[in-house]
Amino acid sequence: MTNLDKTPLVSPVFTNMTPDEREQVVTLLEPQTYQAGDVILREGDSTQLLRIIVRGRCEVFILRSDGSDNRLAVLEPGAVFGEMSFFHPAPHSATVRAATEVEVMRLSRQKFDRLHELASGAACKIAANTAGIIAERLRRMDQWVRDFVENREGKSRPVKEEWEEFRAKLYSDWQF
Repeated sequence: MTNLDKTPLVSPVFTNMTPDEREQVVTLLEPQTYQAGDVILREGDSTQLLRIIVRGRCEVFILRSDGSDNRLAVLEPGAVFGEMSFFHPAPHSATVRAATEVEVMRLSRQKFDRLHELASGAACKIAANTAGIIAERLRRMDQWVRDFVENREGKSRPVKEEWEEFRAKLYSDWQF
């Protein structure tokens, strides 16, 4: 349950958690409410907060070079965001703005680390479930790019070759 309105907290981040593990996590979450139009997370900033939408909708967008928004997604209740910077400290790759009044529950990296130090299975499940969410997003993006490149085939052969080269580097040249 959330603190603000006792709405059950449903999200893929809780997949396969026992009731005790789920309770361990829920007690660490902090509620926050945003009004429509509020920026929750800004592209280029860096915060280590994992957020779960309880109520409302958010838009994810990046800024184009002309300053206009390029909307990437709309997030509904249960969606998780901020996960990339949560697990790998780096600037946010996009901005998330409240499309409606939004209630989120957020988990700080410090609280997650404490949960992990307690040898909690909940911390491992959060990490594994979030990795699954990221993998699914990457899979969809890969399919979208593949469709885009194939639809341009014949129009610009170098685009397909450039994509194949980039994809090969993406999977073989990662440095951590």
